[in-house]
Amino acid sequence: MAAAAHATAVLLGARNEVDRAVLSPALATIPGVDLPTLAQDVATLLGGGTLATPEVLDVREIPHGRRHPRIFGIYARLTPGQSFVLVNNHDPKPLRREFDATHPGQYTWEYLETGPTQWQVRIGHPPQPA
Repeated sequence: MAAAAHATAVLLGARNEVDRAVLSPALATIPGVDLPTLAQDVATLLGGGTLATPEVLDVREIPHGRRHPRIFGIYARLTPGQSFVLVNNHDPKPLRREFDATHPGQYTWEYLETGPTQWQVRIGHPPQPA
């Protein structure tokens, strides 16, 4: 039993080292990845919880440098056919270009409101073909 426990501890230690040295740096290079939120999501899932996907994401109060990672994090949680509504104080054209670059043909984009002080866009994963 002691040998099995030691082997398990060694294996988990090696896995943690790979996560730290390889996985985390690789994830950090992906556009839109928010590592602290990702780590929190993993902890939630490991603890038996589920990840919520908001129906509406209002980013007007989120600092500019944190908006896109938050949006892409929500998008990554969507299953085919699901969507959310993004609320912003400007036309999110730069975000759409980023979606085009990172998820070409793999997302839906529908303007619901187009200013002048508020924009709403439904962003989603297209349904899978039957």
